[in-house]
Amino acid sequence: MNKLRHALAFCLMAGSAVATLAQATEAAKTATASAIWGERAKGTTYRIHDQVESDGLYRTYVFETRIGKFTVISDALMARRLHEYAVFEQLQEDSGVAHFLGSFGSSAIAPLKFGGQLLTSPIETTKQSFQGVGNFLDSLSASGENKDSERGSFMGGVLGTDRARRELAAQVKVDPFTDFTPLAIRLQELAAARGMGALSMSGAMMAIPGGAALPSMTVNTTRTVVYTASSAGRAEALQNALRSKTAGQIVRDTKEKLAELASAKVIETFTDNRNFTPTDIYVIALALEQIKAGNTELFLQKCASVQERTSAYLRRRQAEMYAGLHRNLPIARFFESNGYLIAQLKDKRALLAMPADHFLWTERNKQDFVELRDSLREHMTEKPAKAGKDKMVVITGDFSPMAKTELGRLNWDTARVSLSDLR
Repeated sequence: MNKLRHALAFCLMAGSAVATLAQATEAAKTATASAIWGERAKGTTYRIHDQVESDGLYRTYVFETRIGKFTVISDALMARRLHEYAVFEQLQEDSGVAHFLGSFGSSAIAPLKFGGQLLTSPIETTKQSFQGVGNFLDSLSASGENKDSERGSFMGGVLGTDRARRELAAQVKVDPFTDFTPLAIRLQELAAARGMGALSMSGAMMAIPGGAALPSMTVNTTRTVVYTASSAGRAEALQNALRSKTAGQIVRDTKEKLAELASAKVIETFTDNRNFTPTDIYVIALALEQIKAGNTELFLQKCASVQERTSAYLRRRQAEMYAGLHRNLPIARFFESNGYLIAQLKDKRALLAMPADHFLWTERNKQDFVELRDSLREHMTEKPAKAGKDKMVVITGDFSPMAKTELGRLNWDTARVSLSDLR
């Protein structure tokens, strides 16, 4: 009898061990849009398909609207698309457009109202209607240097459509250089409609003798744009840049900010990558300028090599994460390990920031992080100044319980942050 009990106990223990081994990884789970987004998963003219696939890090959505279907990868980009589509719908409505244009007040229609007054009172009118001849001429110069016609143009600067688009975007809190094609087209249509007014103003100013010598004057405005910069100062710089600068000016300013952090060739390749919008490259420049880490050129090389839009946007989010974390976890340098862009902290720990939606312990993630642990040993030759785990992975979503446990066994600390926490 005792032998039988021992045999049964052994079988139970063996079965438990097999079950444990079987649970060493977990499958990428299929979620529902309604569970993730609640009421926002469906609107009058759109819906997010309820079945949402995942690769263990990022979710893939099918966003169906009255103008077509869009595949959207990542929660962050899905949230952005929901807002952009809502703005697009508002701008499609005649009443909405009328209300929208009316909300601009005199600053939007001042060139038409005051076309005659410009000849008699140019300085006073200029205070009300634009930011100064200096910035206007500078924008034409930068637009003329811009090699990408989709990022603003010389004629767009002359006609005023570039500036009008930026003002429209600021009013409805979207990126003026949005990659959401329906919204980009609508913004451009409205900007072109207003462009004749800008031409009237600009033409009158240039017809005034000595007009180009007038001092630059700034319009007082309370308009804001959506931003995710990592500090208040840089957020304000981004807001001002998007409202007042052409794409050409932004590209030029980006190059100046990065000049001391990387070679001119790498910077040029990065800024020429059309998978990034002008806003993206400026946000990345602001983030890297804040960090000033060793081997920043590697970060820009990884950006320059991006071959599709989603990866570009996620790389921008990663730059923002590193900049925000840098304030409490000072970064010394960047390096690459097993394909991941890692930050070595000044206390010698390794930090990996990823804008992941959730982290599941899939077979792929397990393999990657086991290999990453082994690869990091080659780079981390010095022991961290603090006792405890020598590596940290930070994401913007959630870790599954299994992922958190298994990462801990590989000596990773885990943390979850949102970009708003890092501002």
